[in-house]
Amino acid sequence: MVLPVHKYELSVLDLLKEHRRMNLDELVSKLHLGKDKVMWALENLKEKGFITILHEERGKIRINREGIEYVRDGLPEEQLLRALENKKIYVSSLDEKGKIGFLWGKRLGLIEIAGGTLKPTARGREAAKNGVPMGELLREISKNPDDHELIEQNLEALSELSKRKLVDLDRHTEIKEIEITKTGAEAVHEGTADPIDQIDRGVIASGSWDARGFKRYDINVKVGRQIPAMKHPLKRLIDQLKDAYVSMGYQEISGPAVESSFWVFDSLFVPQDHPARDAQDTFYISNLENADFKNVPHVKTVKKAHQKGWHAKWREDVAGQMLLRTHTTSVSSRYLYSIVNDLKKNPDSYMLPIKLFSIGRVFRNESVDYRHLGDFYQHDGIIIGKNLTLSNLFDELTKIYKFLGVKIKFKPSYFPFVEPGVEFMAYYEKNKEWIELGGAGMLREEITGVKRSKLSVLAWGPGIDRTLLIKDQSISNISELYNNDIGWLRSRQEV
Repeated sequence: MVLPVHKYELSVLDLLKEHRRMNLDELVSKLHLGKDKVMWALENLKEKGFITILHEERGKIRINREGIEYVRDGLPEEQLLRALENKKIYVSSLDEKGKIGFLWGKRLGLIEIAGGTLKPTARGREAAKNGVPMGELLREISKNPDDHELIEQNLEALSELSKRKLVDLDRHTEIKEIEITKTGAEAVHEGTADPIDQIDRGVIASGSWDARGFKRYDINVKVGRQIPAMKHPLKRLIDQLKDAYVSMGYQEISGPAVESSFWVFDSLFVPQDHPARDAQDTFYISNLENADFKNVPHVKTVKKAHQKGWHAKWREDVAGQMLLRTHTTSVSSRYLYSIVNDLKKNPDSYMLPIKLFSIGRVFRNESVDYRHLGDFYQHDGIIIGKNLTLSNLFDELTKIYKFLGVKIKFKPSYFPFVEPGVEFMAYYEKNKEWIELGGAGMLREEITGVKRSKLSVLAWGPGIDRTLLIKDQSISNISELYNNDIGWLRSRQEV
């Protein structure tokens, strides 16, 4: 039989004539064409009757965000069984997750009700020690997501987990084997057809398309899963935060991460003997010379405010120590002094109110836990205007966090650079607790150098990482945001 074939088809056909029967991976490996090209060639050869393709049904599994949480903490029924080992639990006291655990525990014969309280059955006591089979399977799958034999042997249980929306089960057909037919083995080829897969000016002008024909595409051919590029969850939140600020009329500002104590502490009226300046809290840089304040016009103002307010000698050598900034408020203080100085010279030099924000990394010598790290992201905002009050502050912050989908509340607090001061927090559902996001308040007159009757400044400086902890309940520790787990990153969805 004489029949023109494409060069890809010819490569496949020649290899199959040599081996007669092969699986797809072997073909792709030996031909070095790439899986998509081999698949295209196989479909064409099958249509011509040169090969037969044997398919088999396979299952692929992907654990979703909620499933990942249960891999770590156990299924709701497992968590409830563990809790019943240490205390008596009334049905009426169950929260949402507890109710889910009770329903599944009762359905699986693990939990029963006695006098309004929950009680593990004999099977439940055994499961509390050794785990629920479905939970054990979920943990096993998380370790071996590509174990086809494990998946095939547990399809019924995996279908149940899929119904619980903990895993995504994909049943699909895969090529098991390709075999050359008698027709294919006897086929004789003459040259190769080279169909056109891209039309350009030269093809049209030469008329070669008429003789060559066009490459055929089968839109039903199964292709591998495509993983699109996506933003890191923290970057996505920072972008949302910037959108919130800009939409409310703020202008972004920036400043150095390596800064002098003057801008980080002194300019914000933090006493030079304040504990926050200790090496236990701050990263000082020993191999840098102290900052030079010869060209900083605000030094005298700051020195006077410290000596008057704290009744202690102010030392320029302490203010000149270089460090990694502990907050982005140092950026705000640089701009604040410059703007206030201009307003003193010319009250009409700016249109009030002035709204500024900054976002950047900050560094603190912290004890690391699920909500503390040695370096993290912070955003800082200030509003410079007249007749501003705490009500304006509450309104601005509520709007910003509403934009992010986070509900906040306020309570009085002390910070050296604001009076009055507040801290604001959000509820962390996972641990059933309120977590502080940051501090805020009205900057003291000692900092601005202007009486509030003439000019007032609102300021705040919360962390960003903790906000993501609140928004994405599947994150249990902010250190997860800085790991190198590609699987974890690919499982992150919009939150």
